[in-house]
Amino acid sequence: MKKRNQIPDEYKWNLDDIYPSIEELKADMEKLKACPAQFSAYKGKLGKKEKCLEYFRLNTEVGKISEKVGVYVGLKLAENLEDNTFIELQSVLSNIGKQIAISTSFEESELIGYGTKYINKLIADERFADYVLSLKDFIRNSEHILPEEQEKLINKSSKALGGYSDVFDNIDTLDLKFKPAIDSKGKEHEVNDHNYAMLLESKDRALRKSALESFTAGYHSLCNTIATNYIHSVEGDWFIADAYKHDTTLDMALFGENLPKELYTSLITNVKATVKMVHRFYALKKKALGYKDFYFYDRLVPITNFNSKNSYEKNFETVINAMSILGKEYTDGLKLARDNRWIDVYPCEGKEGGGFCCSMYTPHPYILLNTVDDSSSINTLAHELGHAMHGYLSSKNQTFENYDHTIFLAEIASTVNEVLLFKYLYKNATSKKEKISRLEKYISNIIATIYTQSMYSEYEYFAHTLVENGEPISKDILNAKYKSLLQTYYGKSMKFLKTDIGEGWMRVPHFYRAYYVYKYATGMTAAINFATKIVNKEKDAKEKYLEFLKSGTIDYSINILKKAGVDLLTSEPYVVVAKELRWALDELEALLG
Repeated sequence: MKKRNQIPDEYKWNLDDIYPSIEELKADMEKLKACPAQFSAYKGKLGKKEKCLEYFRLNTEVGKISEKVGVYVGLKLAENLEDNTFIELQSVLSNIGKQIAISTSFEESELIGYGTKYINKLIADERFADYVLSLKDFIRNSEHILPEEQEKLINKSSKALGGYSDVFDNIDTLDLKFKPAIDSKGKEHEVNDHNYAMLLESKDRALRKSALESFTAGYHSLCNTIATNYIHSVEGDWFIADAYKHDTTLDMALFGENLPKELYTSLITNVKATVKMVHRFYALKKKALGYKDFYFYDRLVPITNFNSKNSYEKNFETVINAMSILGKEYTDGLKLARDNRWIDVYPCEGKEGGGFCCSMYTPHPYILLNTVDDSSSINTLAHELGHAMHGYLSSKNQTFENYDHTIFLAEIASTVNEVLLFKYLYKNATSKKEKISRLEKYISNIIATIYTQSMYSEYEYFAHTLVENGEPISKDILNAKYKSLLQTYYGKSMKFLKTDIGEGWMRVPHFYRAYYVYKYATGMTAAINFATKIVNKEKDAKEKYLEFLKSGTIDYSINILKKAGVDLLTSEPYVVVAKELRWALDELEALLG
């Protein structure tokens, strides 16, 4: 692998746009060190409008500096994970952040203590226009604020209650051992978290079966420990939710972004109503592959081999062409990202793996890639550029206080780009083989993101409900539920080995962040709605989507989506998804003959 200095500058992001020198970075860090004392000086004074406005504006200025410093240090570490200079600076920054959090901990209880009438007066004052949503949240939170001593106790217990994810990470990364998988020729293949999916895509069926058996056996060897850890994690979730006077853990998870419970129930109900299309897909794969029996280890093997390799430059041009349907403003943003070095393109020694986009108000977003010019690189590029354009257009149209988007909305723009890219590539495919390959990947992505994530969410709802209701919960009860869900979502065409069913939930790290996974499903549902309406040139579809990208957090997420034409509290968005999936399945079936 190349060293970083061997990569041409045009393929590396330009962090000088944030700080031209480390001295300027350190100067801003010194400013932040003085902030806790500045914030503390406002304690007991927020009942006066002028002082409250000063305090809010100080929050804004500190937020801008904190974002710049945090992003810069994080990106420098992403360049080289072993850079001691920035490892140390990150530690210093973390401590500063903790001190600022402590110094501002009085604000919520103090403002709520002045009463709803006072907060509404602030909302009505145009000088607080940029803080309206935050002020509304103070009123919403008033029912869930604890007395100061109880709040301190909860804060002190947070580390202990939050350690279950760390335990799982250590088990998953350090303690789990997998036996080698054996292919049809008797050759051994290493099995680990990184190559497991690749092994299941192998054309060698014996290797796939052996890989699944190895992976399953590894988790089974520590199943009691993992199950106990997860059950205590669920109990910890409920302890926090109950302490803050929420009826359920789900209510607490939804409350943060002001999302109604109907959002979750609508997702599960509508997804399960169309699950037979998932069954149909695997029945098609079974027939296309010529298998008498179709097993869980067969689900990822491609029907046909198609691997399109292009240069980064060619892929970028393709993405621009695919996104041209969104108009000049959008494609100009893409070109700006490419030409002004927002993107770190190629892997090198010490660089963080994978891909991500880091949005910031100023100067612009940054994207990390590890491009290897394979067929998946163009999808990753389109995905991360979707995130970048969301942040870029929002920062151009909103104030700092309202430019960033919520986690609930975070994956929509990136997935819209993926869908638009698929539509473009499929329309311009030059062979039957390419069409089959692109359709299969598209359908698989819909299933993995909407149906599988809904299944995961239904599972964690079951686990949390047991604890909340004081009912028995154990490894065997959890395994039985997961087995039932697998059979419901995957259908009768899918067969399971006795050793590979029931304990599959133990592999999912997201379960240690309660009710996170459903957001993947709602995100892709919204994305398919936006993309299909844009491609079909429905009235104002493009304009509404661009307005969505520019909205930041000017309103609550569910309202922003509804204004853009996607109401996830109704069945309509799921009808659109079902129609799209049915179209893709019909196309695939016709191509397979």
